[in-house]
Amino acid sequence: MEWGGWFGYVAFVFVMCFLLPDHEKVKKLEKRIKTMEKEQKGENGMSKLISELVNKECKMMVDFEGELTKTLECTVLDVDEEWVKIRYQNKKKEDVVKMIRIEKVLEVNL
Repeated sequence: MEWGGWFGYVAFVFVMCFLLPDHEKVKKLEKRIKTMEKEQKGENGMSKLISELVNKECKMMVDFEGELTKTLECTVLDVDEEWVKIRYQNKKKEDVVKMIRIEKVLEVNL
């Protein structure tokens, strides 16, 4: 083998032995950091509170990107750790079902 061939082989072995196992560790750490950030922001608490409102009507102040903050009279359909599914009526009195990230919910009134 030529010098370039050996270097490529050694680089491949180095990546396979040392960098790939670290990649899994990095993924685990990123997931833990994301969870800690959510807890610090209070998103888990908000999702727990909103989950108590499933199938109930409420007024929800939401920060829509590209639009101003809106207060919607809506029914909470479903909730998980990151998303809330709501149904509301638009200006044309049509039912709209929308998924909103928990972090975009600014306020909830019953």
